[in-house]
Amino acid sequence: MKYFTIILLTLSLTIGVFASDINQDSSKAAAYKQPVLLTSVGQAADVLILKGLSLRAGVKVMYRPQATADSLSDCSTVLLVAGGSSKGLGAAKIDPDIEMKRIKGLVKAAKKAKIPILVYHIGGEARRGALSDQFNKLAAEAGEQLIVVKSGDKDEFFMKTALKNKAEYISIEKQIDVVGTLKKQFGL
Repeated sequence: MKYFTIILLTLSLTIGVFASDINQDSSKAAAYKQPVLLTSVGQAADVLILKGLSLRAGVKVMYRPQATADSLSDCSTVLLVAGGSSKGLGAAKIDPDIEMKRIKGLVKAAKKAKIPILVYHIGGEARRGALSDQFNKLAAEAGEQLIVVKSGDKDEFFMKTALKNKAEYISIEKQIDVVGTLKKQFGL
């Protein structure tokens, strides 16, 4: 009887371990799907940093610096990198108003197609101010998740926008933390 009890106990523990493994695997299920369309909102170089961090995380991104609604056909998730740059806009020969129009069209089409939009603001304080904040506002209002480097949200602009729009707000300490965040988002 003693051995029978030990065997039953061992079996129940084993089944419990397998059951917990199943639950852990299902919790790793990707909230978002690949491939990912990656574009800038404001033509800042931060988008290239995010591209590199995405590759490091194992997320397949299709980088399109001037993505439009027509760019959505092959993607399952849109990743917007918020932050304006006068240098980036100048180098791309894009007027800020044209950039705003491009992003509005992209966001409208993504929402119509029910493609989730994730917004990253990783440039910190350098990507805040009059030029950047018009782009930051547009991106933040579009995202269902806002991932923001803490130093770029001292005034809680992104946090308040997330609350207002019922989006998830994720604060990270530094850019390298993007890797772990992406892995969680895409179940990697």
